[in-house]
Amino acid sequence: MKRKAIIKTAVALLAAAMLLLPATAAAAEIDFTPVAAEGDNTEAVELPSYYSSLDLGYTTSVKRQKYQDCWAYATLATFETYMLKNGIIPGELSINHINVWGSTRTNGKGWVRTYGASGFPSMPVGYLTSWQGAVREDDLKDYAVTLGDPGDSAPTDLARYGVTSVKYLTNSTVREIKRAVYESGAVFTCYAHSARCMSSDGSSFYTPPSYSGSYEGHAISIVGWNDDYPRESFANSTGKLPANNGAWLVKNSWGETSNINGYFWMSYEDKWAFGSKFVPSYAITGAEQINPYKKLIQNEIYGATYEFGYIEEQNLTYLNRLTFDSDYPLIDKVEFESTAKGAAYSLYFVPDTADGTPDADKALWVPLGSGEISYKGYQCIDIDDFVIPADSGSIAVEIDSTQSGGYATIGVGEWLTSGGNLVFINETERGDSYIFQNGAMTDVMDWYHEENTDDIGGTFVIKAITVKENRPSLLGDADMDGSLTIYDVTEVQRHLAEYVTLEGTALLNADMNCDGIVTIDDATALQRILAGY
Repeated sequence: MKRKAIIKTAVALLAAAMLLLPATAAAAEIDFTPVAAEGDNTEAVELPSYYSSLDLGYTTSVKRQKYQDCWAYATLATFETYMLKNGIIPGELSINHINVWGSTRTNGKGWVRTYGASGFPSMPVGYLTSWQGAVREDDLKDYAVTLGDPGDSAPTDLARYGVTSVKYLTNSTVREIKRAVYESGAVFTCYAHSARCMSSDGSSFYTPPSYSGSYEGHAISIVGWNDDYPRESFANSTGKLPANNGAWLVKNSWGETSNINGYFWMSYEDKWAFGSKFVPSYAITGAEQINPYKKLIQNEIYGATYEFGYIEEQNLTYLNRLTFDSDYPLIDKVEFESTAKGAAYSLYFVPDTADGTPDADKALWVPLGSGEISYKGYQCIDIDDFVIPADSGSIAVEIDSTQSGGYATIGVGEWLTSGGNLVFINETERGDSYIFQNGAMTDVMDWYHEENTDDIGGTFVIKAITVKENRPSLLGDADMDGSLTIYDVTEVQRHLAEYVTLEGTALLNADMNCDGIVTIDDATALQRILAGY
């Protein structure tokens, strides 16, 4: 049995992702289809030798970080590029909101850090997949989110889009990373920065394998590549060059006057980039618009801080017991995190027993779906509008790695330490998560206590997206043809002029701001989308 001491060792690697201060400047209803559904068949994708989201207009302006919070800037840059690539203008996203959200809560739990302090690569994944960020500045106008505020003071209901699937890229091949950049627009990663490894003009960066000097962890957004970038351009004070041409295009957070207008090139062969020193590197592969017709049901908000792989079995079932909202009676999607790539999964709805715990009689479980975990990261599985039979119940994820090898693991929000100090404290309660093994149901808090003498425990990352029965099919699609065109604007205007009467789903689609009535504001909002605003 793995012990908690092993976790502490692994967490020390994460703790190296301390975030760098800026250097002195050198010379509509949208459901994005996850890339992950295609699996990892990179040979099926023809990739160019050069790609740049910057050239294509998918990047926002370069920002200049004030504190040790490059993780926050890299997160928002990656999310903004993903949105722009999918045709959505993200607006000016709030660095204050993500910074405060990732600060210690008033109860002393959550991420143990203060505003502007360093962080960990897993922090922003929880932020985005909990649907509590990212948040636009103009949506924060009524909230004074400032330095020193506790994490729970950040409003949690202002995000317009929620991330549903995330693909990890740690230790991936150059081709796999290229594909992720090509399809998502940008990827988040960290590297070990040293001035010695930067070219004198700030245009290129390369850490050779032999480098053993000092460094600081730094988070960045990769937005392109160039296979023909000359190896000679990586000359720096280490006196070493990469063996081959080729580089990643990096969007930095040291201001537009640093490097090359805020960008620089990093060798494919850099010692630390996309390695296991700073984890995870990731691409956003799925997101959808948040509106009043859907609700994310979850009992953790921080995402996977570790992988629950202590039970060395190839077939295990993990459950989260959830409390549902009767106004959202249908399960539309199930999300869970796992690094058991290649394993089979099966999803179930598990009813409660009379004492309010998940029923261990598997004959009573209702199948929701099954498939293969084709990538490491956050999975998002479509469910065919399953009617929730009770106000509470559990979503079970059975993972079977018998054919793929390895163990049946799942993401868990679990406490973390660095240098002997707690850097993350989860808010797990008994009744949140369970393990089903050999016909027995065990509260995960009991498991942690009995196996590791641990009373902090953890919460599995299993969520459900629930929806209302009467909801839009596509916001803006007033003429019900499955697309947004000028004819939809005309149809809304005709309805307002009482030439026609929109009813049912068409009326819901016409209500662009989801406020329950159709007005000229809805027609204007649709016109702005069609005009690219």
